[in-house]
Amino acid sequence: MNINIIRIRSDLHEKNKEMLKENDAFIDELNTELMNDDLLLVENDESSPMSVVFVESGGSEVKFIPLLDKLKDPIILLSNGKNNSLPASLEIKTYIRQKGRDCFLLTGDEENIALGIRRSYSAFNASKVIDNSNLGVIGTPSDWLIASKVDYKLVKDKFNINLIDIPMLELEIELKNGIDKDIPHKEQFEKKFKNKEVLNGALTLYSALKRIVKRYNLKGFTLRCFDLLTSYKNTSCLAFSILNEEGITAACEGDVPSLLTMFFIKALTDLPSFQTNPSYVDLKNNTILFAHCTLPLNMAQKYTLTTHFESGIGIGVKAEMPLGKVSVIKLAPSLKIEDSVAFSGNIKRNLSLPNYCRTQIEIEPEEDNIITLFRDDFGNHMIITYADCVGGFYNLLNLYETRYKANMKKEEKEK
Repeated sequence: MNINIIRIRSDLHEKNKEMLKENDAFIDELNTELMNDDLLLVENDESSPMSVVFVESGGSEVKFIPLLDKLKDPIILLSNGKNNSLPASLEIKTYIRQKGRDCFLLTGDEENIALGIRRSYSAFNASKVIDNSNLGVIGTPSDWLIASKVDYKLVKDKFNINLIDIPMLELEIELKNGIDKDIPHKEQFEKKFKNKEVLNGALTLYSALKRIVKRYNLKGFTLRCFDLLTSYKNTSCLAFSILNEEGITAACEGDVPSLLTMFFIKALTDLPSFQTNPSYVDLKNNTILFAHCTLPLNMAQKYTLTTHFESGIGIGVKAEMPLGKVSVIKLAPSLKIEDSVAFSGNIKRNLSLPNYCRTQIEIEPEEDNIITLFRDDFGNHMIITYADCVGGFYNLLNLYETRYKANMKKEEKEK
């Protein structure tokens, strides 16, 4: 995709052939870095949904003023750090923010600037997916999530997401409508789990949830799933594994921050994610054990179907995941960047230990001091994905934070 690049410079540098030639080479190098992502910086491409303003020299600040109203958010400022480009960019960035607009400044070497452009583009695209989306909350959050409730209005104001409360009674009624005809992997499930009654119950739950998703035009939901253990004598683990594989974000336990985190990852990367319990920290080996029963099936290299861990009933997914690099992410219940957490790590091995949920993985974070990862107030679960999206996650939160603050300032001025 083309990204519009607009070059501005002072009148003193308009005929500086040496500088212009050097800056042409700089853009060419950026495009070489961006080529693998099918991105291309193209001068004055007004059809592009995203713009980069290359501030080529000092004294170009005034040249930016008439551009502002023509540019779409977010505005990306680019400085190569030469010819007083950076101080001019800082002045322009402050001007943009004063006008209540979204802005990011990229500077440094070509490789890191290209990375910033990719992340900004990813965040911009994700915001379009997220905008005005419906996410369901079926039942209330589980009783033990005492710190994980969110402010619905703040979710709407900050992310333009509609959280829709759906009573558990509606799911109970929908369950009576039975199982759908077309169930993914059904023959495979029947080979892996011999109790046909329990399996059909789990797949009926999948069908009921799928119909609710369609009814409310949901892109995802979270469910107070433990209530099903007593009311339905089954679990939603298998349903969640299928739905997340299909691209419908499904989170356990009525955990809205986990739902939002998983939805953001899907919007950023179009890849699934795994809601887990951080269950054990091994300080000696610098590893964390993560476990849960709902791994998306397309994140497993192989899996079996067994019972749900805590209850011993229903169906839980016990899987082995491919070893390698992952991102571990969690949006805080406060919805604040500073309380949220995101880091890269490596899955070192799959485990099969007693007293933990069924799918178990040991991750070695790339952070040197593992204890610092737990200083932030992010609540209970953490979300794991094979997507390399730590930077993209923070870019997305920064984008929304900038928009939110700008809207708050605008509302204050209008009062």
